Amino acid sequence: MPTTPTDRIETKAALSLPPIAVVIPCYRETGHILDVLAEIGPEVMAIIVVDDACPDGTGDLVEHTNTDSRVRVIRNALNSGVGGATIAGYREALATDAEIIVKIDGDGQMDPKLIPAISAPVKS
Repeated sequence: MPTTPTDRIETKAALSLPPIAVVIPCYRETGHILDVLAEIGPEVMAIIVVDDACPDGTGDLVEHTNTDSRVRVIRNALNSGVGGATIAGYREALATDAEIIVKIDGDGQMDPKLIPAISAPVKS
């Protein structure tokens, strides 16, 4: 089966990228978060879902249905907004061996398949 240029880029990037963590701040994302998680490729070593005091139980949904061992859920006791949730996720990501941290939204607005392209080292 022939490969596309995108397939070749993703394969090459996955082989040569430094360790990547993804932070996903969430507030009322039960309708989208599982699809977002499913789209994150193997080049990512850690996925941190931040439940920002979600009234819909986004963190609970992820904990009870997700089977990806890279995913961990952290919770903010009080809603701190997207900025506060992102900072909480960054703190957790810094505790991993990741050299790159990528923040994506839990509602699917950002395509996780682009992570290899935005994380690839720039050659001078």
